[in-house]
Amino acid sequence: MDSLTFEVQSLFYQSAYRGCIALAQMHSPSGPIDDESLLRLVYAARSALALGDIPGARQLLGDDAEQPVAMSVLLLADFMEMHHAGDEEGSADVLEQMATLLDVVEPGELASDIVRYNVGLALYTKGDSTKALETLGVTGTGGSTKLECISLGVHILLAIHRVDLAEKEYLAARQWGDDSVLVQYMEAWIGLVRGGRSTQQAFYVYDEMSQSSTIANTQNMAPALIGKAVAQAAQLDVPAASSTLQEAASLDADHPLLSANQAVVSALATNVPAEDVDSWMSAHTNAVPDSHLARMWEEKRAALEEAVASMA
Repeated sequence: MDSLTFEVQSLFYQSAYRGCIALAQMHSPSGPIDDESLLRLVYAARSALALGDIPGARQLLGDDAEQPVAMSVLLLADFMEMHHAGDEEGSADVLEQMATLLDVVEPGELASDIVRYNVGLALYTKGDSTKALETLGVTGTGGSTKLECISLGVHILLAIHRVDLAEKEYLAARQWGDDSVLVQYMEAWIGLVRGGRSTQQAFYVYDEMSQSSTIANTQNMAPALIGKAVAQAAQLDVPAASSTLQEAASLDADHPLLSANQAVVSALATNVPAEDVDSWMSAHTNAVPDSHLARMWEEKRAALEEAVASMA
């Protein structure tokens, strides 16, 4: 992987999706596409999907892409479109097509890992966490060396409340990939879910990311600032979280993670009554539900209700 492709990849890993797309397009050749150029466009197309821009993802790769790694992204676009439209039969057919690509890519290569990640992501989106983890090769024992697959696996494990297994995967990956952006983010995700003192380490991760000279004072800095604000809010430093989100908004007001987290911090700042929080959160995070704080609130509320019910 050349330095330019590495930079495009890093922007994708940091959720700096628009920056990833812009950089890949800027250096896209007008003639035949070599392997490095294709890989950059793959990350750009995945960024477009993360932004919900399915047509944009298809345009970046072209509808007749023949390489398995590009085909997996285009099929993921088809899957997302059908899934969101409620076409379960169609999305299941596409998922089967995606799975066949696992047999035609060379194991151990980055392209193979991306294909596996995309299949795992589709399975998880479909609601099959167990099959997704099996496909990703993330068993909770730390045996995988596929970093992208591990990162998604950690996300899934945290979502199904297996923090213990997520931490095992993270600790194993840290032994050989400690300098990777994804490994650092895994540490932050686990810290936010664990809460307490662990949120301080999450803050350190995002704060360090936001100070990188390659993204400083650009829209690419916004995702790291959003993560930093989440950590600040988790530490109940609401004024600091609000200020950090304002800084993020000044750099990228349309980032998909921004508005939901702004809504949660606003609820904390204005002391929304407990009985009104559910409706308030629903009204303010419906458009962008992917909020660490929104998920944390739901998990804590559910745990409280369960505890109250057990004492009844």
